[in-house]
Amino acid sequence: MNMKVIYLFILSQLILGSVNLAQDTLKLDQAIVIAIQNNYDITLAAKDSRIVELDNTIGTAGMLPQLDLTGARSMSINNTYQKYYDGREKQSPNAKNNNISGGVALAWTLFDGFNMFIQKNRLTELENMSDIQLQSVVENAVADVIQAYYAIITQQKMVEVYQEAMTITSERKRIAKAGVTFGSNSELSFLQASVDYNADSSAYIQQVKMLQNNKVEINRLLCRNLFEPFEVTSDIPVEPGLLFEKLWLQVKEQNPEIRMARTNLSIALLDRKSANSTLYPRLNFSSGYTYSKSESEVGIMSMNRNRGFNVGVNATYTIFDGFTQNQNRSKAQIRLESAKLEAEQAELNTKAHLQRIYNDYQTNLQLSDFEKENIELAMRNLAIAREKYRIGSSNDIELRETQKKLMDAENRYLTARFRSKASETELLRMSGQLTR
Repeated sequence: MNMKVIYLFILSQLILGSVNLAQDTLKLDQAIVIAIQNNYDITLAAKDSRIVELDNTIGTAGMLPQLDLTGARSMSINNTYQKYYDGREKQSPNAKNNNISGGVALAWTLFDGFNMFIQKNRLTELENMSDIQLQSVVENAVADVIQAYYAIITQQKMVEVYQEAMTITSERKRIAKAGVTFGSNSELSFLQASVDYNADSSAYIQQVKMLQNNKVEINRLLCRNLFEPFEVTSDIPVEPGLLFEKLWLQVKEQNPEIRMARTNLSIALLDRKSANSTLYPRLNFSSGYTYSKSESEVGIMSMNRNRGFNVGVNATYTIFDGFTQNQNRSKAQIRLESAKLEAEQAELNTKAHLQRIYNDYQTNLQLSDFEKENIELAMRNLAIAREKYRIGSSNDIELRETQKKLMDAENRYLTARFRSKASETELLRMSGQLTR
């Protein structure tokens, strides 16, 4: 069985053994374990990998002999009339014929231009590719779970932002209504506060819906009940110390796309060697044991029985086959050249993608720091504005504008924080570090 699958399964069991199933809080490592155990794509990829592993044998490569056992039994009843040259006649009604035959045949290719060894190496490369594909499926599933998990945290924090906004606007309504009651404010202030409160309530409802949809999505990724209730942690930890040069070195060694392109190149090289193997003669060995027995009530012999061994060596060499072998070799060379170009292209495209993601990662880290400081300033500004509004030295528009600046800063901060984590996750996925 694939060693990576075994490692992941053992890891999942160890983690699950320490999980309190009564907990309502779903931790990220628990979510990853559940996904690895339940995800349909991982299960299907593991089965495909197992099939390729079973194919990688010396027998499939053609190195072993083929041994066949045959047997047959037939019987017939005929009405026979025979007339000989000397004038004799013979008539045999219901004449029976019995035939029995059997044997063991051995066929073994002793030499085929080294093609059997080439095919064994090709099977090994195909198994390596299936392992890479399985790793890619596992890492993609893990990356999806990580992003979905932190999307829930982001949406949950946005719900809290709109809850706070509703609290502030509700306070405005209360103050404005008291002003109308005591004659210090016009009804317009109360109506404006009511409109803003309804707008915040609408945004809150929309945000709750987005949070619910994100929870459904992660339950889908975990292949469990879509409406399974759970809570998440409240932090979005981001690793700020990732370096491009170090990541690129790891990507060149571990990235599934680059590794598959290299494996395809190795397979193309083996295919060219296989095409060249037809330049050599083929040597086959055969042996067997046969037995046959025939009984007849009419004819020259009443019984005929044969049994014995046979052995032989057969050598063949193709002199001309309509240029088919030349065409196959030419096509194999073209496929090899194409595989080289595809490997170079895969490396270039991956490096460009890595650079773009790394730029996003650095930019969003900077934005996170900037917006975090901006939130602190906006909160202090809002506190002053609320106090001024309470004592009547500020109007609705000023307070609402100050409140909106804080909400926008919190929104930008959460968005930048989530994008930083998403970029970090993609960088780790590309460098093959998510499952290590």
